Amino acid sequence: MFKNIHIPPSYTPIKRGKAFLILKERYRDHLLQQGIEDIEKFLQRHQERSEYLHGRALHPVVPLRDRERMVVRQYLHGGFFRGVTRDLYLLGARSIRELSLTEKIFSSGIATFQPIGAIHRSTLLFFYKAYFLSLEIPEARDLIQYLQEIGRPPSREALLHKRRTIRSVGVLLRQFHQTGFFHGDLQLKNILVSEEKPFLIDFDHSYHRGILTAPEKRKNLLRLNRSVEKWKRLGLPITRTDRLRFFNAYAGEDEEIWKVMRKALRTYALRLLLYRLGWALQRGLNSLAV
Repeated sequence: MFKNIHIPPSYTPIKRGKAFLILKERYRDHLLQQGIEDIEKFLQRHQERSEYLHGRALHPVVPLRDRERMVVRQYLHGGFFRGVTRDLYLLGARSIRELSLTEKIFSSGIATFQPIGAIHRSTLLFFYKAYFLSLEIPEARDLIQYLQEIGRPPSREALLHKRRTIRSVGVLLRQFHQTGFFHGDLQLKNILVSEEKPFLIDFDHSYHRGILTAPEKRKNLLRLNRSVEKWKRLGLPITRTDRLRFFNAYAGEDEEIWKVMRKALRTYALRLLLYRLGWALQRGLNSLAV
């Protein structure tokens, strides 16, 4: 099942009943003593929830040693499957794969949370539940929360903080792409900010290769732009100048990516219209489900 997944050298694979765990050696013994292999019972004893990483559900936070805290993210379906299978997945090993990639990203010096484990628990037949374990980034909030807190109009000091943060996000994404990583779901919720320093998170469906092509970079940038459009329509204070500041920091003097993005944005208007129709349809379906 896990033959084609690289287990990082600082992690230990453990089989306990129906649970397969990959735990960072530094935290392995402590987590096993706390009964991490029975993840459902483990989480019942820890009811505190993270103030960020809201996603589809609030994530449990577990105190560790030396004032560190662990965030537990359970994989949940979105869209159509949300009401059908919710937390059950068929075949595969999503949390184990994401752990391997996230550790590679973290070890490359790219700002992200530090992974410390993954859990794959078999259920019925070929179905399983998956969990991802990481250290909490203190005082972090996602980019949506960060921009909402700045408000409109922002004070002069808040505006300066906002500009520095936006530039830092552009530099971080450039580093991410230059190192050969592609983000499977690059959106505002998957960018955290702590003390003006941005962090990329959530690498499910992401991958690494030697060199990313210009179309791959464009695809990531357009996905992020779609997220910006969606939240801007909901009142998030993002301006045209903010976008230009981000892209200047990201592209720099790379004429190729400037050319690719100018061409992509010329055809983006029609695509954006289709996305807006999709958002309206989703809101209608959600209202019917309530």
